[in-house]
Amino acid sequence: MKLKVFLICTGLGHVMRGYESFAEQAFQTLSKEPSLDIILFKGGGKAKAKEIPLWNLPRYTTTACRIAKYTKTSSYIVEQISFFFSLIPHIQTEKPDVIYFSDNDIGDFLAHWRRFTKQSYKLLFCNGGPLGSKSPIFANCDLIQQVAPQHLQNCLKAGIPAQKQTLVTAGMEIPAELQILLPDQKEALRNKLGLPEKTPLILSVGYISKKHKRMDYLIREVASLPEPRPYLLLLGQQDGSTPEIIELGNSLLGAENFQGRSVASHEVADYYKIADAFVLASLHEGLARVFLEAMSYGLPCIVHDYGVTRYTFENEGYFGNFKHEGSLADLISQVLSKNGDKSEFYQRHRFIYERFSWDKLLSSYVEMIHMAAN
Repeated sequence: MKLKVFLICTGLGHVMRGYESFAEQAFQTLSKEPSLDIILFKGGGKAKAKEIPLWNLPRYTTTACRIAKYTKTSSYIVEQISFFFSLIPHIQTEKPDVIYFSDNDIGDFLAHWRRFTKQSYKLLFCNGGPLGSKSPIFANCDLIQQVAPQHLQNCLKAGIPAQKQTLVTAGMEIPAELQILLPDQKEALRNKLGLPEKTPLILSVGYISKKHKRMDYLIREVASLPEPRPYLLLLGQQDGSTPEIIELGNSLLGAENFQGRSVASHEVADYYKIADAFVLASLHEGLARVFLEAMSYGLPCIVHDYGVTRYTFENEGYFGNFKHEGSLADLISQVLSKNGDKSEFYQRHRFIYERFSWDKLLSSYVEMIHMAAN
């Protein structure tokens, strides 16, 4: 008998962070498993076979922001609560065996509903953020998916039982073979995208903000390089601090050498194909999917040196201390001086494919879901 699994993601259809792309790919992959009957519930987009968009108040809407202001909460919580109420009828009629999620707030609501209605569904939480070990969700869920050893060890030290956790790293859609553009193809694609055809291109993908992703630090480090500098392209969602970041980039690098863009998720691949190096300036991540994306295209990845990046890249990354000025700039110079050795591109792709591709991880995910159910 098949296990009935609800995979839920409130942001899918509204935003495209790591949570959303993971949920989308996990659904597509797990749908192929004959032992699972999986339904994807999302916050927006079109209804498809086994994909159900639910009414909710998305976090960026005026209504959600006003409710958050009057209730002294966040618009994100408003989105989660409204989505949860839309999900209830499906829980009552479909009676899932497992509900799989990454947003912890809706997990807490589901735990309260389970106690109130005395239902038996199991809660499987993907700790991709990651959350601190004191979060209520750890007590409320039945199984915690840890995506990196560091998060597992932190929770073990905090007293969360080992039998309540499992280490299954993040899955990523990665082709088995890497296709690298020829020089004339690369130049043609850059021209099509309105980017310089010959200048070395540094790509950073993530929220274009000062906070977590520290795009301002990245801009200053590139600006400290001697001329001619590489072109810096920031690609990602925008928030209230984005105009300040764009202004800083234009001021320090010049509009001819810098740009910030937001594009549809299916368009991001073209930018990885034409970049010469990838940078993420954040000081901590759960396990950033952009790391896996960039490596899947063979790009040299320049990152802050901490446990998760060492776990992700092992000896295949370029590590610095991004708390210090000049550390990132030195690494950019080092990477660009290699002139994109293509044998290293293939090596990086194979390394990440063997460890993080859905082809290699599907059985681990299926086993984890059955573990949660039992």
